[in-house]
Amino acid sequence: MARGLFRRQARHVLLTGQRGVGKTTAVRELARQVSSGQFDFLQNARFILGECQNVLRHESRPRFAALFEWLAGQQNVVVCLDGLGALLRGEHGATNISLLRAALRLRDVRIIGVLSQWDYDDLLASDAEILDVCTRVEMPEPDEAATLPIVRQVAAQIEADFDCRIPVPVQTRAVELSARFIWSQCFPIKAIRVLERACENLAYERRQNGETRAELVIDDVIRVVSEISRVPAETLSGDIDGTDYEQILGSAVVGQSDAVAAVARELRLIRAGITDPGKPASVMLFCGLNGVGKTELAKRLAEIYSTSKRLQIYTMGNFVESHSVSGIIGVPAGYVGHDQGGQLVNDLNADPYGVFLLDEIEKSHPDVLKPFLNLFDEGWIVDQRGVKAYADRAIFILTSNAGYEAISQMHQDRRPMHEIIEHVKNSLSRVRNERSSQPVLSQAFLARIKRIQIFNPLDEPAMLGIARILIDNVQKTWLKHRGKQVQISEPLISHIARQGHEINTKSNGREGGRGIRRLISELIEDQIQQAAIRARSVYQRATIIQLNLRDREIDSATPPISNGVENVADIAIDVRFS
Repeated sequence: MARGLFRRQARHVLLTGQRGVGKTTAVRELARQVSSGQFDFLQNARFILGECQNVLRHESRPRFAALFEWLAGQQNVVVCLDGLGALLRGEHGATNISLLRAALRLRDVRIIGVLSQWDYDDLLASDAEILDVCTRVEMPEPDEAATLPIVRQVAAQIEADFDCRIPVPVQTRAVELSARFIWSQCFPIKAIRVLERACENLAYERRQNGETRAELVIDDVIRVVSEISRVPAETLSGDIDGTDYEQILGSAVVGQSDAVAAVARELRLIRAGITDPGKPASVMLFCGLNGVGKTELAKRLAEIYSTSKRLQIYTMGNFVESHSVSGIIGVPAGYVGHDQGGQLVNDLNADPYGVFLLDEIEKSHPDVLKPFLNLFDEGWIVDQRGVKAYADRAIFILTSNAGYEAISQMHQDRRPMHEIIEHVKNSLSRVRNERSSQPVLSQAFLARIKRIQIFNPLDEPAMLGIARILIDNVQKTWLKHRGKQVQISEPLISHIARQGHEINTKSNGREGGRGIRRLISELIEDQIQQAAIRARSVYQRATIIQLNLRDREIDSATPPISNGVENVADIAIDVRFS
């Protein structure tokens, strides 16, 4: 920066870098060194800091105009405009770049503009007039080795602020853990914030709960990193994870014990930190018929792994055109929506531990998958703004129905799993985009998939398990929202499972477990509603609703509040309120 301020032509500085890398701190350090006698050509200069980050667009022009008027009357000043991007953006897409050009022409003023890489690329990178009179200084994020001395210097001030000690091993652990588990922030600020919050927690305990300890320990840092990242503290401590992931994952998916076991093994490797550095935590391909549990397993994985506890679903059938890649990395500069960035970059930065489902991957355009090649290989992606996101902790799950008929037949023929997986790879490599006729999934893309998991076709016992899970959800919903306990007989549950299996068989496996949902709606919820209409007062007083199968031959003995519906098994449903 000092070299830039010394120049005759390009005597202004544009300091760019990600938030938290220390841009403003660097300017303050320059001012401190000038005041201590270094850089004699700046010895009589006044340093002025203008904080612009919170300037609103409708206020930016009058504020910049007032600043320009004030600067015009100053001599030998160095003005740091921190958050210059906000000051340059006006209403309705307008900019205040003309005012910046005028300010840069003032003879007795040097300007240090501090702004993000995105703001620089979007607003100033192509402005030759401004670049002629400015020296750009790029400030990259420091690595762990460079961050440690910074943290040690700042730790002394934190110790004074909170009247506690921060031993060097604790400082080092804060840097290590924040590097590995806090991805939405940059060094050095994320490590500094970990230490500050740990000291705040200790100060609270000392003041409110009588804690006598005046020194941070590593467990204090682990607790803070766990709060920020939502990674269990025992994982951060390096403890062996003994969680029964098979039981947790299997509670939502029926008939897929192999898939559940494979995902559980993958999750244990991730939790233990045994993953390929610089790549996503995992990239898996789920293949199988519709409705066999691919999405449900992904959802349950997200519930136990993701910070948001929510599965991020990208329906790839919505990305069938080449230009639809903008839905992944954003639109180019100059187009409406550019400032919103890329959805995938935003989602990754919002939840670095996200679980992403690329549903029906074979339906997408080949150009849409190009950003994923680098993402799956290098572990990062950049959108059109220049904003970078890391995927080192994220899990990507791809699903496909390609070759489902052959998969079903190979299962029936009891072919070995490696043959089925090889058939899936061949089927996917032959898929072509309908519009461009290009192969959708290149060999390079398929090679980046860590695990291919084949889902079994659903048999009748699996349908029974699905029916029990979905019926349990219905019962919980009725109890929570209506205060009524729904009791469903075993024969009725078995009948729903049987009919679901028949529907799936007749559709050659295309229905999967989805037919169970429709049967539950028709044979349980619809029947309750119809019976409630016939006996409204009895229904309103009731706290228990019982549903059973009955033979149509005993209709005459049925109480009036019962209601029957004919179905393929020649049975009817008996509904009783009590």
